Amino acid sequence: MWKALRRAQHVRQGADPAAFHEIVAPVAGRLRVALALQVAATALGLAPFAGIWMIAKEAVEGAADPAWVWGWVAVIAGAAVTAFAVRLAAYTISHRADLAIAARLRLRIADHLARVPLGWFTTGAAGRSLDALHNDVGDLHAAVAHGRLDAAAGLVAPLLALGWLTAADWRLALVVAVPAALSFLLYVRSLSGAEERMRLVPMGIVAVTEAVSALARDLTTLRVLSGKGARPPESGVHAAADQLRDGLRTAIAEQEERGGRANALISPALTLALVCVAGTAFVALGWTEPVNLVLFLLLAVTVSGTQRIAESGASLRVAYAAAHRLRAILHLPTLPLPAESAALNGDRVELRGVGFSHEPGHPVLHDVDLTLEPGTMTALVGPSGAGKSTLAALVARFHDPDTGSVRLGGVDVRDLATADLYRTVGFVLQEAVLLRTTLRDNIRLAVPDADDVRVAEAARAAGVHERILALPRGYDSVAGDDAHLSGGERQRVAIARALVADPRVLVLDEPTAHIDPEAEAHIQNALSNLAAGRTVLVVAHRLATVTGADQIAVMDGGRIVQRGRHEELLAREGLYRDLWRALEGEPETTPAATR
Repeated sequence: MWKALRRAQHVRQGADPAAFHEIVAPVAGRLRVALALQVAATALGLAPFAGIWMIAKEAVEGAADPAWVWGWVAVIAGAAVTAFAVRLAAYTISHRADLAIAARLRLRIADHLARVPLGWFTTGAAGRSLDALHNDVGDLHAAVAHGRLDAAAGLVAPLLALGWLTAADWRLALVVAVPAALSFLLYVRSLSGAEERMRLVPMGIVAVTEAVSALARDLTTLRVLSGKGARPPESGVHAAADQLRDGLRTAIAEQEERGGRANALISPALTLALVCVAGTAFVALGWTEPVNLVLFLLLAVTVSGTQRIAESGASLRVAYAAAHRLRAILHLPTLPLPAESAALNGDRVELRGVGFSHEPGHPVLHDVDLTLEPGTMTALVGPSGAGKSTLAALVARFHDPDTGSVRLGGVDVRDLATADLYRTVGFVLQEAVLLRTTLRDNIRLAVPDADDVRVAEAARAAGVHERILALPRGYDSVAGDDAHLSGGERQRVAIARALVADPRVLVLDEPTAHIDPEAEAHIQNALSNLAAGRTVLVVAHRLATVTGADQIAVMDGGRIVQRGRHEELLAREGLYRDLWRALEGEPETTPAATR
């Protein structure tokens, strides 16, 4: 039942038959062969019923010859075996086609994502799409390997059986057909109703997620307040979870009730009872021959199997929606790559006339000029939304600028091969992401052949070596499994990873933004070790952490409005001095004394 509700939710997300046919096009020929074999197997599957009916008819009339009966028995057995073999061939072909398309699809997506701008992976849409990738490919399996064949059998078998029964006795055929039609309509209605009810479920999940995030973000403050009579910090999570649970219970209960009514109408016992009662009455009235009851008892359940069409149709709609999401990933714009990578001449980073917008018509950077001299540290500061992180992301080519250029060692980064660019440019972001593998492999991710000595030296410089050794399996501990690290510890593992990669240019995007003060001190020491001798661009949320920078660029509204060293900027009126006063308080010395 839960599967049916999940399907209804997926269908709501945009069924797209065109996307499905586009994705399965490489195996379309094999799928057509499988479909034809399934239709043939379904028709052959009715042949044994014909044989049984013929034998019963001859037996009632008392003219059955043993040789003739055994001939029909041979026909029945042969038809059953042939139908099984043909159906087996159909499903074998469809499953092999499914395996082929799944492998091809995963390779296509992996290849395509390797060329997608890294900035896409930092969006919520990227997380949702990647999270759905495995499930969506699985949903395609249901349609490619089963759904279309099941739908064909669910359509062909009842139609052939109903046609045969109608030819035998149209009135008794109505007794069988009407409940089957009503059951089909009720089942379709129950699925559509489930879709409507499931519209509220994603909203409930979002509410729970937001409540948990708020709890994690504000836990310290909330604990203090709750001790003074404030609302318990967990109450928001409990309320959202209760609402989601109640909604799910209601949706599942209603689906079971409606689906139960549909199933009751076509239960084999009820169907056979209707045929027996109506058939006996018709025989008594002289409307039909007694032998026809045998035929109806044999085929009535086949006619009542119309639910299979609705179930298969639901699988197809789920697959269409999955194909829509997968095609959206395959159609993501990619970064153009050069035919041959240019040679770098030094480590100077230059941004010239850079403009950029996430959405057309809404620029977030305007004509930015900035130079990062080799071996120096440049800090980007400014109010929230000034464009600091966006500008830093362009240096690492998370996106390409709309106007202007970003040059590294005298070469436009668009003329560098991806491997050459990321051998030269490294980055540490606000949220450190660790793969679900050993901490050793996490640290040497960029240099897989780095030995244990190099890994340990990097971890020691990042201030996380002792913490790793304290784990039960040390460097063999798996992140998220037997290595549960705090945010600050994960950030230091990411810094160790960057140390092993040893890039000449380093981009730091507020690496201590969400870290507690104690952990921040450790991370600042690790960052100092990491930055030594490198060209560094750091996005700072706390001005006090970058007072020693060789250059501070102050951003506002997507433009650099001031630049200079800390003492110089503090000595004159402007945004930097205003920010310093607002965030750090009045300077203890006068500007003259600072100089």
